[in-house]
Amino acid sequence: MNILLVRLSSLGDILHVLPSLRALRQSFPGARLGWVVEDSFKDLLSGLPELDHLYILSRERSRGSWKEQLQLGREMKSRLQQVPWDVAIDFQGLWKSLRVCRWARAKRILGYSPSPERTHFLYTDPVPLPSMDRHAVDRHLDLISTLGCSIHSASYRGEFTRDFTLPLTPANRQRAAAILSELDLPPESPRILLNFSARKPANRWGVDRFAALADALAREGISPVLTGGPDDHEEERQILERVTIPLRSIVARGRLLDLAALMPSFDLAVTGDTGPMHIAVAMKVPVVAIFGPANPVRTGPYSPEAVVLQAPRECQPCYARTCQYKQMPPPCLTDITVEAVTGTIQKILQQKTTSPMEIDS
Repeated sequence: MNILLVRLSSLGDILHVLPSLRALRQSFPGARLGWVVEDSFKDLLSGLPELDHLYILSRERSRGSWKEQLQLGREMKSRLQQVPWDVAIDFQGLWKSLRVCRWARAKRILGYSPSPERTHFLYTDPVPLPSMDRHAVDRHLDLISTLGCSIHSASYRGEFTRDFTLPLTPANRQRAAAILSELDLPPESPRILLNFSARKPANRWGVDRFAALADALAREGISPVLTGGPDDHEEERQILERVTIPLRSIVARGRLLDLAALMPSFDLAVTGDTGPMHIAVAMKVPVVAIFGPANPVRTGPYSPEAVVLQAPRECQPCYARTCQYKQMPPPCLTDITVEAVTGTIQKILQQKTTSPMEIDS
C-alpha cells in the first residue's frame, strides 16, 4: 500500500501528525509512506526513518500569480505521480491540502467530514468528525484507524506510545551544545526557558509579565533564559529593558531543531500557545503553558508533564488572532498572574528528582 500524508503546516499541527505516521509504519511495515509539507517546516520531517518520500511545497510560489501556481502544480504533479498512491490522507481539511491530494491522483482521499473549508464533498472516503473535545493527536489517530491501523488506546497513558521523536542531527546537537556553553549557566541553578513569542498576537502573555516573571525567578535562584524567533527582537528588547537582573537570551539563535536539541538541558519551559510549546513536549521537557483564546483540550501540550494555566471567560474559546474587546494582551491572558505562574513553576521544580540532561556534542 502507498500512503501519502498531507499536512502542509504549521509547526504544532505537523508534530501532532507524527504519532499517526509512526502508527501507520507500525501497522503497515511494507507500505510506502510519503508526506507533503511546506518548505518552512521541512526540517521537522527531513531524515525521519518512517518516511520513504518527502515532498517540499514552496509556500511563496503557492501564493504567487496564477501562472506561478499553474507551473507549481505541473511540477508537483510530475513528482507526486511517480508513485501510484493508493490513499492520500488530508489531515488539514483545506483547499490547499485537497489540491495536493488531487495532484497526487490518489485512488482514495481520506479526511474528516465536515472539514474546515468544506472540502469533504470531494473526498472519496469522508469520515464523520468525532467530538472536537478531543486532542488533535487522538483525532488524527482515529482517522487513520479507518484504514485498519492499530492505535490501541486513545490516551497517552495507553499501550500505544505517542512518539514525537524529531530528526535531530549531530550538527543540531553541536550547535545546541555551543549555545549552552555560551550561556554559562550556574550549574547549581534550575534552568527555565521563557518563550514569550507567539504567531497569533492574542496568544502573547505580554512583555511586562515575562519581564516580571524573569525577575521573580531570578530572586528564587532560578536561571531564566529568553527564547523566540527572528521576528521577536523588538519584544526581546522591551523585556531586557524592563528586567532588573541580567537576563540571558537565545532569541533567534540557531535553527528550530537546534532549539529542540537544546531544550533537554532545561528543567522546564514556560510558553504560550505556540509551536515551541509542542517542541518542548516532543523533547519530553516539562511545560507550563499559558493559554488564552484556544481550548487546550484540542491543541494543548500533549504530555502528562504539562500544566496548562487558563483563566476562564465566557467568550472562550474564540481562537481569534486579536481580542474582540480591543485589549492586547487579551483579558483571558492578563487574568493569569505572574504569581500564579511562579507558584506553578516552584511546584514542578519541587517534584523533579533528576537534573536536566547535558548535550553530547
